[in-house]
Amino acid sequence: MRVLLITKIFPNAVHPDEAPYNRRQFAALSRYCDVRVLATIPWFPGMGRLSKWPVGSSAPREEVIDGLPVRHPRYLYVPRVAPALNGPLYAASMLPELVGRGPSPDVIVGAFAYPDGFAAVCLGRLLGVPAVIKVHGSDIDVIPRDRRLRRPLSWGLTRAARVVAVSRKLADGVVALGAPRDRVDVVMNGVDAALFRPRSRA
Repeated sequence: MRVLLITKIFPNAVHPDEAPYNRRQFAALSRYCDVRVLATIPWFPGMGRLSKWPVGSSAPREEVIDGLPVRHPRYLYVPRVAPALNGPLYAASMLPELVGRGPSPDVIVGAFAYPDGFAAVCLGRLLGVPAVIKVHGSDIDVIPRDRRLRRPLSWGLTRAARVVAVSRKLADGVVALGAPRDRVDVVMNGVDAALFRPRSRA
């Protein structure tokens, strides 16, 4: 199975410690599937001054991380002005990454509900393949508080083939946004037992 993963929360050479949970999970998935990662980076003139997140604009366009082929496409992000446009702009920015770059994926996974998951659904519809959205926390607990984003967020979640939540509470939040309960799965983040294990408190 060919899996295309789209996410803005992933390490790069500039920020190697970003989102270790995605890095390890995607690397584990690559043992079973043909995995490609589009670890996106927002772009806008003067982005470094406007964003509260580490941008990594100097990250390489391509690299290999934990054996995964990773591309870092830039996507057009207009901060603070019209957040509902970020999903469509994100999807449009990803189109050049899919056209003429080998066989189409069998499934597209957006690892964050908005704009990543929204874009995954848009691109899946264009390619005729299912899209899965993985939700992490603030994408369900915080983003819906912005009335401008509730509609595009709900649009993506209700049209995804599956939604994967990392906790039961997040799964309930996804259902509250309109996704059918039978399409929402809870898959909690794993723990590396070689590093973390019960010990005496002393």
